[in-house]
Amino acid sequence: MTPFPPAPPKPVPTSRIYLLALVELAALGPIATALAFSLSLKVLEIAPDTKESSLALVTTVGAVAALVSNPVWGHLSDRTRSRFGRRRPWIVGGTVVGALSAVLMLAAPSSGWLALAWGLGQLGYNAVLAALNAMLADQLPEEQRAKASGVFGAFGFLGIVPAMLVASLFATNLPVVVLAMPLLSLVLVGVVCAVVPDVPVRERRASPHGGGAGGVFRAFLFNPLRVPAFTLAWAQRCVMQFGYTIVGTYGLFYLIERLGMTQSHAVSLSSLATLLAALLNVVAAFVCGHLAARRGNYGPFVVTAAVAMAVSLLLKAFTGDLAVFWASTAVAGFALGVYYSIDLALVLRTLPVGEEGKYLGIFNLAKTIPQSVAPALAPFALAIGGPDPVSGHPQNYTSLYLTAAAAVFLSLLILPRLRPVLRRPVTPGPESAADPSRDTVAPVQDVTAAPVQTAAHTKEATR
Repeated sequence: MTPFPPAPPKPVPTSRIYLLALVELAALGPIATALAFSLSLKVLEIAPDTKESSLALVTTVGAVAALVSNPVWGHLSDRTRSRFGRRRPWIVGGTVVGALSAVLMLAAPSSGWLALAWGLGQLGYNAVLAALNAMLADQLPEEQRAKASGVFGAFGFLGIVPAMLVASLFATNLPVVVLAMPLLSLVLVGVVCAVVPDVPVRERRASPHGGGAGGVFRAFLFNPLRVPAFTLAWAQRCVMQFGYTIVGTYGLFYLIERLGMTQSHAVSLSSLATLLAALLNVVAAFVCGHLAARRGNYGPFVVTAAVAMAVSLLLKAFTGDLAVFWASTAVAGFALGVYYSIDLALVLRTLPVGEEGKYLGIFNLAKTIPQSVAPALAPFALAIGGPDPVSGHPQNYTSLYLTAAAAVFLSLLILPRLRPVLRRPVTPGPESAADPSRDTVAPVQDVTAAPVQTAAHTKEATR
């Protein structure tokens, strides 16, 4: 396999990592805010009698749009030729489309129109994420990726903080809640794209998967046995994300129906809880990203994150007590911070050389597939076992949270098979001894798969 493009040979300024993380904030902020608040509030306005099924429809349509679009945008950005670069056009264009979708969401007269508007938003913001991840692979050398994973994990969650403040202060003002983060994202992306370089690629290379629309979709088919480490990392991330997503969309309804709050009170409390979780998430992601870079062993961080998340879900499953709700929220914020500090760095260790953009697009499906499947399955989980044993409400939130906890524990079963890429072997030589935080990875051996060269392996071979 011919390496294209090779791993970036030189470290980039730390400031560039933070600027790129601002784009992550700008894309994930509107998505997370819509799933946590905007969509729920709009559904309560236009379809209060069928709010659960209507919200499931809207979120499922949006998640399917993300599922289909993310790999396609990454593939197309690989082949974009412009003086503005090959990634920045997709980042700017996706942000503009996302802002337009927020306006359409606000004006939607029915659940169907709301679903279409949210689907457009997912198309736009996934173009941003696909191009951003590819830019990260383009510009960051292997030794900076673990620390960058922590920064990106922190900023991804931090992106909802401004919108949460707006939601807390303007809980009854839907236009402000819906539009605040998309407008802020336009400003952030404009500033970052004006500062961060994106070197144009002028020469056109033939696609190994053919041209046209068929070639775009065939480019994202892959043989799991050929890249076993990547496949396992993908599966672990997908199952973990499912456990978190199946309950996240219904957080506002949980407060209204399980704790008996009014809509306004529930929005305000949920905003404050999200801010607490964001603070813990940011701290955990920064600290654990730094520790993971020094240790080179990501296994303890994955286990800690999964166990803490499951504990948080079990606490909410069996309580109607507000103090326990706050404790659960704190544990969940810590767990997500720990997990996001290493998940990107882990998968970057498994990417085949020359196909980083393709496989990062496929990896993003591990986040978007649960967003389409989990909301569609949540109403069935809510119906298991009859009325809620804590509140007596017809929707059983105990069964919903138990389902989520089971999924999180299930993700741990994949971990032993990931052992070859979880730990960084000690490599001889003065360079590795002088810098113990280097993320050098030895080739992963798997007798059942064809050998695949990764970017990390190429860097080792050229030393």
